[in-house]
Amino acid sequence: MKTWSYGINSLYRTASIDLQTGPWWAFFLERAVEWCCDLAPAIPLPNAKMRLRDPEDIELNGGHPWTTWKEWYGNLSQLFHCFVHMPVFNFSQRLIRSRIVELDYDKVKDMFYEEDKKFWDEEQELIKDQHDPISERSA
Repeated sequence: MKTWSYGINSLYRTASIDLQTGPWWAFFLERAVEWCCDLAPAIPLPNAKMRLRDPEDIELNGGHPWTTWKEWYGNLSQLFHCFVHMPVFNFSQRLIRSRIVELDYDKVKDMFYEEDKKFWDEEQELIKDQHDPISERSA
């Protein structure tokens, strides 16, 4: 299966197209688990104590080897994301080959403007809003 997407940066006027190729089931698996991750409820985990064994984890916890499931993992949605979604995503990405092609910004705008006028017009407004008129006067 092949898929593609485009990315633009109006501030630096860069654009690229990402071409991805891989088995259809790798794309399906990634999307299915992402969908499940979005549906996982944010049920808080219990305050059951757990001991951290990794020295880096202990350092991240302020030097304390003990914490709770709720403090360390947060909720069920975050736990699902860490232990199910990310491993499946990483597995899928190993099977999917990606090739990024750099393109001329103006050419990409011409190619995709009709498809998504609202996006391109809002992008230009954001760029105009980022310019500081006071600094332009003093220059």
